[in-house]
Amino acid sequence: MQKSKIKMKNYNSKIKTGFTLIELMVSLSVLVMAIVSATGVYLHVIGTRERSLGQLHLQEDGQYLMSLIVKDIRSGRLDYDSYTSITTPEDELYLLDFSSPQNQLRYRGDLASSGNCGASRCILQRCQATSCTTDYQNITMTNSSVERLDFYISPTTDPFQPGSTTYEHPRVTIVLRLKSLIEKPGAKDLILQQTVPQRYSQRQ
Repeated sequence: MQKSKIKMKNYNSKIKTGFTLIELMVSLSVLVMAIVSATGVYLHVIGTRERSLGQLHLQEDGQYLMSLIVKDIRSGRLDYDSYTSITTPEDELYLLDFSSPQNQLRYRGDLASSGNCGASRCILQRCQATSCTTDYQNITMTNSSVERLDFYISPTTDPFQPGSTTYEHPRVTIVLRLKSLIEKPGAKDLILQQTVPQRYSQRQ
């Protein structure tokens, strides 16, 4: 009889040391909540990283394109003769190489009048030749698309032509808008603007 009572006590103690169904469900719920929270933090960090990388690429691409155009403006002069009449803004920039006046320097985007380009990535086009007709080189940014390229030219007539009454030094204001191709749709575009005076100032 005593042996059977001892066995019963051992059996009851074993039952008491196990997990109940409610305790197991609570533990699983806590574990699931921890996993969901960790996943949310991870996705937030990944999203922040993508946005940071996208903005970094936009800044680098924008500065590169701007520096390229600015360098040519400062090393050349506006080619007023190639414009029929200058309106604001112009979607193409016509320059002459100051060191080699027979060479033209031209910039344009492949945007149509609607503001859209033929491909999913809009690009900048540059020409440096004696006659820029079809000899444009495509400057493609891997992670960015050129969504806007405008040139505000002032004055609208050549101040260095004989008989000119305009004494304002020529300058070009560049407005460039880039869209990131690695960020999610709806991300903010980067808009850069810079006004560049030409160095050429000798009256003809």
